[in-house]
Amino acid sequence: MKKCLHIIFAVFLTVGALTRCASQSDLALRNPSPEQNNVVAQGGETTISQPVTSTTGASSLTVSTHASAAYEKLIAYKTESYGEQSIADFNATLAPTSDELTELLAAVADVSGTISHDDENYDFLDTTIRFSSQELYCEHMEEEFTLFVPMSKQSGLCDYLDEAGEPVYEFNCFVEFNVAYSINNPKLVSVAERDKVLLTYKEEMQNYLNGLSETEITDGDVKTMLIDKSAELADSLSTEDMKLSPCEIYLIEINDGAEEVIQ
Repeated sequence: MKKCLHIIFAVFLTVGALTRCASQSDLALRNPSPEQNNVVAQGGETTISQPVTSTTGASSLTVSTHASAAYEKLIAYKTESYGEQSIADFNATLAPTSDELTELLAAVADVSGTISHDDENYDFLDTTIRFSSQELYCEHMEEEFTLFVPMSKQSGLCDYLDEAGEPVYEFNCFVEFNVAYSINNPKLVSVAERDKVLLTYKEEMQNYLNGLSETEITDGDVKTMLIDKSAELADSLSTEDMKLSPCEIYLIEINDGAEEVIQ
């Protein structure tokens, strides 16, 4: 069973990472040269991941029947008072058994690759369901809870577009990190409280990066600055029932037009 969950969760994470990083991958193509774009890549059969067909461009997707069924399965958990439920009760409703956890992760993997940001249930699926399904998987595997955070800062809009017709920026900074957290008493933490804490952490880290100047990012120790800020946020957002840790950064990519630095 654990091997099966590993495979499904790998698909889940891969699809989720591709969804979250789709815009970042596009932006990595946007070097400030209209003649040439430099691309920097980051580093078993399954029926879980469904192919997605583009119809009118990258942002327009044709949703498979399988993904549609998964979508209906997941939004059924969006009750009127789901945010008031405790993490313990809500997560237990999602997957009370190992077999149901396997089905849940498969459904999340299906939906993650097809749902539009404009969908009325996007926040519920991409925030609440994603957080809870990751927690359930980590509990099953006896691993710590982890929040994945991708960030970017761009400036210096150029007067031309890239090959995909998207804006090009002279300065680009991409950061990816993980944040370990624990919910010590899931009976006393509501779904809404958990979601708010994790989203606030992500938003405040992005705001901090946005507030740094290009010089501070290129010439300073931006990794240390981000870790220090994350420690400050972890301290201010943690409660007796939910604890956050400073971030663990594993990628910093900076392109200021003259050179590219990957840390």
